[in-house]
Amino acid sequence: MQNKNKQKEGDISQLGNVDQIREILFGSQSRELNEKFEKLETSIKSMHDEMRKKIEQTQNDFNIRIDSELEALSRKMKNITTQQQDEFSDIRDGALKQEKRLQHTMDIMEEELNAKREQLHKQQIEGNSALRSEMDTLKDEVLNTLNEKISEISGVKLSRDDAAEILMEAAMAMKGTQIKEQLAIAQKK
Repeated sequence: MQNKNKQKEGDISQLGNVDQIREILFGSQSRELNEKFEKLETSIKSMHDEMRKKIEQTQNDFNIRIDSELEALSRKMKNITTQQQDEFSDIRDGALKQEKRLQHTMDIMEEELNAKREQLHKQQIEGNSALRSEMDTLKDEVLNTLNEKISEISGVKLSRDDAAEILMEAAMAMKGTQIKEQLAIAQKK
């Protein structure tokens, strides 16, 4: 066991010698490499920080650009909406004006129709009055004619044929024609 311990101590001492030899051979290179690695690490860290700052700046710029574009789109949408509302309002106003014009025209036509109806009604009343007065006149004429004929025949006996002829003349007088004209028309047929 002691041999083994001595051997381990010898190995350890040899290791120390190996480290010293390594230090002598590679020490300056190792320090240079360490310095280079530290410089690289510092350079990478600064590049990383710079990249992070650039990314943040780019992201901020991008966000600002998106916000401005969204604002522009929002303004455009508001303008379009306002324009559409104005156009709809114009259309609605035009429709209301057209409706008022139509209503006004219909009112005028209704007034004209009522005036013509009243005029026709007055004409009808006047015509009826004229016909009534004409009929009254004819009635009076027929009655006068009948009374004259009756007074003429009071002393004379009247035959059936004569009575029929007298009544026929009275009827024709009411109709506005003479018996002789009617007989002439009847004979032509």
